[in-house]
Amino acid sequence: MQALRAFFAAVVIVAVGAPAGALAQEFPSRPVRIIVPLAAGGATDVAARVIAEKLSERLGQAVVVENRAGAEGLIGVDAAAKSAPDGYTLVFGSSTTMAAIVSLFARLPFDPVRDFVPVAKALDNAWNALIVPASLPVKDLKAFIELARARPGQLNYGAGTASSKICIEMLKVMTGVNITLVPYKTSTQALNDLIAGQVQIVCEPVGTAIQNAKAGKVRALGVTSPMPIAEAAGVPTVAEAASAPGYEHASWIAFFAPVGTPTPAVERLSAELLRVLASPDMVARMKVLGFDVVTAGPTELGALQRATIARYAKVVKDAGIVPQ
Repeated sequence: MQALRAFFAAVVIVAVGAPAGALAQEFPSRPVRIIVPLAAGGATDVAARVIAEKLSERLGQAVVVENRAGAEGLIGVDAAAKSAPDGYTLVFGSSTTMAAIVSLFARLPFDPVRDFVPVAKALDNAWNALIVPASLPVKDLKAFIELARARPGQLNYGAGTASSKICIEMLKVMTGVNITLVPYKTSTQALNDLIAGQVQIVCEPVGTAIQNAKAGKVRALGVTSPMPIAEAAGVPTVAEAASAPGYEHASWIAFFAPVGTPTPAVERLSAELLRVLASPDMVARMKVLGFDVVTAGPTELGALQRATIARYAKVVKDAGIVPQ
């Protein structure tokens, strides 16, 4: 009798445990979607596509990048927040779209902490460059600032993301210049209008900024890093060129999933993403795009996100930026 009871107990344990184990082994059983809350073609979008290609090989399933641009990244992040929490949707968020927006907007349709679970940090030190049209008669940032002081409120800056807005607003506060914001739905639109001379300055990721500078379409006046960087050889730091000690602006970029995503799915996605990012080839490719591969798992990424929210709250307050 005792042997019979033991047999039935074992059958129950296997019957109960098998589905969970089977589900964990089967994930993913269909394509995974990565939402990029920016327009196609920019450095962040290209980075997402390069990572997605390698992640697809690791998962054995297609990994599709979906651009959902607009409202300084809010549209894409909101779409991710409202997606089914089944492990098949990720958002490629940044320190802006997953942290700074808390201070930049009076009301948000989602909470970047409450409505998401951290999956994996991918990139850091995403430096920017201040660029002007090639036709603008200034050769360096000092000359641009002098022009802005001589024409208060008459020069315009384009911004299609919250990050690019913060970048210029910090410059305004630290140099005392008055430059007028022209908002765009995407950073690509802002860049195109800059090239056409419709706006006079834009804060653009280093990768695309230097690419356009080499093509003679724009002039790079300063990089937002604390020290000169190899990707922008010959371009001084904003801190030095604008006589603004302490000026620095960069972003980190990471993967998040909707809250409620099963832990086994989060763990699998995190592990595979970290393996993809660790390859020397990936590190080299991201460097060309202007990013450093600096990874972290879910726990460390969550702590970084909360710390970044607090840091940007001070930046926004000090810069006198009024939440929209």
